Amino acid sequence: MNNKIYASLIFALSVFLSITFFVYQDFFRDSYSLGLIGLFFINLISSASLFLSAPAFLTVIAGGNLYPPLLVAILASLGAAFGDMISFIFGLSGRKLTRERLERNPKILFLEKHFKKHGAFIIFLMAFIPNPFFDAIGIFAGILNYSPIRFFVIILIGRFFRYWLLAQFGSIL
Repeated sequence: MNNKIYASLIFALSVFLSITFFVYQDFFRDSYSLGLIGLFFINLISSASLFLSAPAFLTVIAGGNLYPPLLVAILASLGAAFGDMISFIFGLSGRKLTRERLERNPKILFLEKHFKKHGAFIIFLMAFIPNPFFDAIGIFAGILNYSPIRFFVIILIGRFFRYWLLAQFGSIL
């Protein structure tokens, strides 16, 4: 498939998910009635929408009040990690579009070298701390040709710890 078409499809999917989340935000806010599978899908959609902040963490807190916090953290972090892969794939497809230009640029090669050394810590920290810039980290990691499996695992671990704490907080409420 042509790389430009591939990148356009990923971007269109993200825009569609963002609009869907915005239109149905009341439905997602009341998501605790959807159960554990709903928790997975809400975190998937929330993380897959590029640069649109969504209150999916509220579903984790509500889920922690209704279900075992460990189970809530596992399902929510899996959904979020799969959703966060959209931004990574978007960045990776951007690298494929501009491969020759990026591979000759010494600044990009320098960043790629250091991101491969210290990127795991940066990705983990950004996945753990709630912030609206994580999509940019995913795109950046994709552009710098970071390992997709390693990226997914690090996100999964970072999100798990964040969501486990939120679910524990929810279980106290």
